[in-house]
Amino acid sequence: MPERPTVREVAHRAGVSVGTISNYLNNRKPIAEPTRLRIESAIEDLRFVPNTAVRVMRGARSRVIAFLVPDSGNPYFAEVLRGIEDVAVQHDHVVVTCNTGGRQDLERHYARTLAELRVRATIVVPSASSGQQLAFLRESGSHVVGLGLGDSATGHSAVVVDDVHGGRLAMTHLLEGGHRDIAYFGGPAAERQISGRLAGCHAAAEEFGVDPARLVRYDAASNLPVDRSAAARQILDARPGPTAVVCANDVLALALEFEALRAGLRVPEDIAIVGYDDIEGASTAPVQLTTIRQPGYELGHLAAEMALRAPEETEIARFTPVLVIRESA
Repeated sequence: MPERPTVREVAHRAGVSVGTISNYLNNRKPIAEPTRLRIESAIEDLRFVPNTAVRVMRGARSRVIAFLVPDSGNPYFAEVLRGIEDVAVQHDHVVVTCNTGGRQDLERHYARTLAELRVRATIVVPSASSGQQLAFLRESGSHVVGLGLGDSATGHSAVVVDDVHGGRLAMTHLLEGGHRDIAYFGGPAAERQISGRLAGCHAAAEEFGVDPARLVRYDAASNLPVDRSAAARQILDARPGPTAVVCANDVLALALEFEALRAGLRVPEDIAIVGYDDIEGASTAPVQLTTIRQPGYELGHLAAEMALRAPEETEIARFTPVLVIRESA
C-alpha cells in the first residue's frame, strides 16, 4: 500500500508553508484566493486526505452537523433534512442523522456520543425531556439549534413554528364545517409539537363554546406503519365515533384516510380529516389532504445557517403555519 501524502508534501507542491496549509485545513485565517486555489489543486493532485481525527483530538471541531429527529421515516423530516444538507454541503460539512424515536434513552446516547465526536453543531427536534441533553451538547461546545424549542431563556437557538396556532386553524376549519364530535390523532414522537397542536385545538373548541373534553385523543403506539394503521382503525371502530379528526402530522392523516377508504367510508362525507405538515403525498393522496402547512425545507435550511454561526449567537426565528384546504375536509 502506498504511503499517504503528508501536509509537508502538499505545502511543497502548493509553494506555501506548512502553517498556511494548517490555516486552510482548520479555517483559522483568511487565505488569498490564488493561494487557496493552489492548495486545493495540490490536495487534489496528491489525493491528500487530512487526518480529521487528529485535529479533533487537538481541540478542533469536526465538520459535522448532527440532526436528532424523532421519526426519520416521516417525509416531512426528510424535507427538513434536505434543507440542512444543502447548507452543510455549501460549507464543506456533512450531516449525520440520528433517529431517536422520541425515546429519552436514545436522546441521551446520541448526546453523549456526539459530544465526544466534537460535532460542530446539533439540530434537534426536541421531546418533552430533551432539556438536559441539549444543555449537555451545548456545554460540550456544539452549537445547538432546536426545531420547535421556542423558549429563548434556555440559551439555545431555535427555529419555531407556532403549533398552537396551527392546531387552532385545523380545529376551527372543522368546527366551521359543523363538526362537534372531533378526535385528535397523535403519536409517540415530537411530543412538544403534538401537545402544542392539541392545545390549539382546545383553544378553538372553547372559542366555539364546545367543551374541550369532547376532543378524544388517540395515539399510535410507535412510528411503525402497522401501529399507525392499528390506531387509525381504533378511531374508525369507536362508537359513537368522531365525524372528523385532526391529525398531528400528515403521515397519521394518510394512514387514517387509507383505513377509512378500505372500510368503505367516504372522505369527507363520513369522516373529515385534517393533517399537519403538507408533505408531498398530501396533494397526491386518493382524497387530497386538507392540512396545515409548515415549510420543512425552509426550516431546515434556516436551522443549518443558524447552526454554523458562532455558538454564542443565540437566535429565535418564528414561522406561522397556514391552512391548505383540499378535499378531505
